[in-house]
Amino acid sequence: MHISFKLPACFSFSLFLIISLITSSCGQPQLVETESDQTTPSPPLIDHDYSAHDHSGMWLLSQLQGNVYNSMNSLGLSISTDSIYHAENPSLNEAIVRINIGEGGGGTGSFVSKNGLILTNHHIAYDGIVAASSGQHNYLEDGFYADRGEKEIAIPNYSLYIPIEELEVTQMIDGMLAEDLSNQQRVAQKAQIEQAIIDEWHNEDPNLVVEIDEYWSGNRQFMTVYKIIRDVRLVYAPKRSVGKFGGDIDNWMWPRHTGDFTFLRAYVSSDGSSDSYHPKNTPFTPDFVLPFRKAELQPQDFTMILGFPGTTHRFESSYAFQFYHDQQIPVLQKVFSVYLNSLERGAKIDSQYEIQNASEIASIRNALKYYDGVQQGFDKHDVISKKRSKDREFNRWAKADSIRNLTYGRVIQQLDQSYRIAGQMGDLLYLTFYSLEFSNLLQMSTIFDEYADYYGAEDREKYPEDERRLLYDQNRAWIDSFNEEAEAVLLADLLKIMAELPEGRRPLILYQFFDSEETESLHKEIDQFIDRQLSTSALLDTTSAREWIFTETYDQPADSLYLISSEIRELFEISRDNYIQHFQYLIPAQQRYEQGMMEMNNEEGRYPDANFTLRLTGGLIDGYSPANGVYNTPFTTFSGMLEKQTGEEPFDLPRDLYNYSNHSGNFGGYGNKSGDLIVNFLSTNDITGGNSGSPVLNGSGELIGLAFDGNIEGIIGDYFHVPELSRTISVDSRFILFMMDQIDNTERLLDEIEVLIDY
Repeated sequence: MHISFKLPACFSFSLFLIISLITSSCGQPQLVETESDQTTPSPPLIDHDYSAHDHSGMWLLSQLQGNVYNSMNSLGLSISTDSIYHAENPSLNEAIVRINIGEGGGGTGSFVSKNGLILTNHHIAYDGIVAASSGQHNYLEDGFYADRGEKEIAIPNYSLYIPIEELEVTQMIDGMLAEDLSNQQRVAQKAQIEQAIIDEWHNEDPNLVVEIDEYWSGNRQFMTVYKIIRDVRLVYAPKRSVGKFGGDIDNWMWPRHTGDFTFLRAYVSSDGSSDSYHPKNTPFTPDFVLPFRKAELQPQDFTMILGFPGTTHRFESSYAFQFYHDQQIPVLQKVFSVYLNSLERGAKIDSQYEIQNASEIASIRNALKYYDGVQQGFDKHDVISKKRSKDREFNRWAKADSIRNLTYGRVIQQLDQSYRIAGQMGDLLYLTFYSLEFSNLLQMSTIFDEYADYYGAEDREKYPEDERRLLYDQNRAWIDSFNEEAEAVLLADLLKIMAELPEGRRPLILYQFFDSEETESLHKEIDQFIDRQLSTSALLDTTSAREWIFTETYDQPADSLYLISSEIRELFEISRDNYIQHFQYLIPAQQRYEQGMMEMNNEEGRYPDANFTLRLTGGLIDGYSPANGVYNTPFTTFSGMLEKQTGEEPFDLPRDLYNYSNHSGNFGGYGNKSGDLIVNFLSTNDITGGNSGSPVLNGSGELIGLAFDGNIEGIIGDYFHVPELSRTISVDSRFILFMMDQIDNTERLLDEIEVLIDY
């Protein structure tokens, strides 16, 4: 499941960045390095009917008791809750790692050997594989295997968080909050209290990180202690034609035949402390390791997944859903479409550009498929109407009792009000943010801002000569580093989208530079304008830049692209300032809304929305019926893989796999009773972006597969779970072992992992 998000692991998500930008004053989880010595309190009482037909639920490990555990136990879970999570003794949670990729998204991995070997998805390791490659070695295309430890390659911008302790701090925080605070004051004081709690635990230990996260819309807070690993290395990756077989065509689709797996390794310094890459670092020794189970899976077998699901919105109001459906997602679809068009245009004319942007292209394609699926899911399942009905029921319930009315009576009204405010400039906010995020031309203009501000001041001396040279050199470096045609197409298309905004939200600059109101004529004008600017703007022409930078007389800059860039940045700031006003209504209203919904529905032990923290979900191997008269079986095989083979990307199997001489036999002992090899399977586990790379375990906690995607019919599950359609797609562990043993000959790795065999 590509996510940045799916987003994002691969969407990487600028969306997370924009949320942090616009909510920075609203109180965010605190992140510091610390050490814990406190004990975990008793987990909350659970009263949840974990139905055999509805396996929804991304559960905190502290919730695994009562009906939740009993229901999973009845489906096939056999290990104890202490085996899954224990604050003091080694437990399953310590085999699961959160993989962070730079400052963006990430995914999940798991330790599968005492030498710090980690199994995750090929698409999670994608950026690392590209970074490890060179002009002489294209490991993305050709695959990679280090037959000795010293050949393992350090990959930049990857780090690992190993969850070692989870502690609820809600009562601690609430006990220190003053009464009769406004929402803004409460948010500010709460942030101070959280920081104080973290500081109390802080021992300046560089090996640990602590995060305090909000759950149930801020009704409860949990602190998670992680051990951090800063040295991550590539060990083994199959060829692209295996790890990404089917490519973007098959993404989110079933049947699927993708070997989406890769092995990494965690390294630490010789004294066991976390450190960045050093040749003398040694493999990390985890406290808990997952064994592989080599067994033939059957329909209705129990499956358990642990990982770090990114973001879901299931417990928000109909007003939130209306905003997503009508305003946020349509804008994102438009912006991501034109960005993808520019990336593909650049890739066609420049092979180096294509290589550099391969991951970004895959991520944006994936994001667009996600948004299309979500919008279709909203409409197909009439989600907004169903949520609206629940909101009306909530309002009636609240007003039916005088005490409840005091607590919840104005919640629906406040939610409505908050999203009316958000909707005033929400589309402009997302449009301008992503325009600035995606367009190098718009970003380039920022290097002139200090220069423009300097000459805008009334009292000034001559601009320093060395600063002029630096500015000019920066401008030339920008011009040399980007694809001019791709950038021109992108900016033109972004201006066309801005021209489609309601009249009161369009950039005034459009009226200054363009005369046409009719769409086709206006689009033609914009294209011609951008073409002219390519040869005259100081942002693109070094001669014009030199004249601009080294002039001694300076007024307001007349460069048209600079003026457009400046206005778009100004519009982003205005729309952001307007948008964040809705949080003063939304935050307290959403908190009471979720609290009231749980009270109304008697759901004290309901799981919270996902927030990239460790969760567990249980399910069964099962197919589904996407349409009347159609049933998708839960397994795909090597025979099906051969049927898809065309010899052309993305259905181009490597020759050694395509020609595997024993494909009609038992595949070196990894085949099934029918003489075929299972590649992928479906299960009813409830996951989302961030779960990419999560281990799929049987009831004994043994690794039987690797989650990597969901089905297109279940994409709406981030907002509205549809049990009969939502499925997780995973690589069968036997296919992974087959590739290691029979195709890529990874003897060293096979010797260090534990493989349990059914006889």
